[in-house]
Amino acid sequence: MRSWKIAALCTLAAAAGAQSGSTVAETVTAVTGALQTGQSDAAIARSLHKLRLTERLEDRIVEELQSAGAGPKTLAELQRLHDATLRLAPPDPAPAFHHGPPPSAAEQRGLIAAARAMALEYAQSLPDFICQETVRRYESNGGAWDLKDTLELRLTYFDRREDYRLIARNGRATSLSYRETGGAVTEGEFGTTLLSIFAPDSETDFHWDHWTTLRHSEAHVFRFRIALERSTYRIAVGRSVRGPVEEVITGQRGLVYVDAASGRIVRVIAESEAIPPDFPVRSSSRTVDYGFARVGDRTYLLPLRAEARIDAGRLQTRNVVEFHDYRKFEGQSTITFH
Repeated sequence: MRSWKIAALCTLAAAAGAQSGSTVAETVTAVTGALQTGQSDAAIARSLHKLRLTERLEDRIVEELQSAGAGPKTLAELQRLHDATLRLAPPDPAPAFHHGPPPSAAEQRGLIAAARAMALEYAQSLPDFICQETVRRYESNGGAWDLKDTLELRLTYFDRREDYRLIARNGRATSLSYRETGGAVTEGEFGTTLLSIFAPDSETDFHWDHWTTLRHSEAHVFRFRIALERSTYRIAVGRSVRGPVEEVITGQRGLVYVDAASGRIVRVIAESEAIPPDFPVRSSSRTVDYGFARVGDRTYLLPLRAEARIDAGRLQTRNVVEFHDYRKFEGQSTITFH
């Protein structure tokens, strides 16, 4: 056992110290070897911090390493490498992970039909509830992400509508509204994202893309695209907090993750396309992770985490959103929508 652990440590150290940079395959081999031999999360993360990759570290590689046991510090470094290599070519050859053969064409059609039925019924099936939402907002000028602020919100879902009330900013109570804080604002995780992809009017084009392991469960990953003339993907930009808002609708593309065991949609990655060249935003993307949470005496599939990114040229923004403390909306509560 000791010799195997030493080998894994040496492999990771060699990858980290390579002057010409490391491939994704070398990095995957090093990380999985270190995990299998019990190297600590902190030690793996330190070695990854020294890496310079020569290829793009794709989302699915990070997903597989997370399911293989990568800890939070390792995942943070993998996410850093993912961000740093977005404009590089994909790995060739791509690292291989053990999965079965792709589903047949008939099975793929069945999976999409079931996912569509779930998405179209999703908003109707949700109860009225309240939850807490933590939003960490980051900015970058092409380098590292700097934390701008942390917002705490109370999100109320009532009569199939969402209401966001800002409670605190950077740990201090505030009377500002969510939008009055400035910066990037993200909403619509409860049904809107799914409906925009699976609504019949969208005429979404789906293709099975690959297997992955997401949060320790095998999942089908479907690639999708919605043409501009059928899309409802909306980007709004305001020059000031109270000033006019410039808004466009763009095309949409991305990935839908369907859990192989339950048939549930467990992740959606959506990205804008066909943005007008004179619009101040160059790209916009959103990832929503779904999981089971209890509301009252029942369990529902609800958003657990979301991440939104906007590239406005010299400035990039990143919102990391966590949903927690779901509870039933009581009948005596009151709410006013704005």
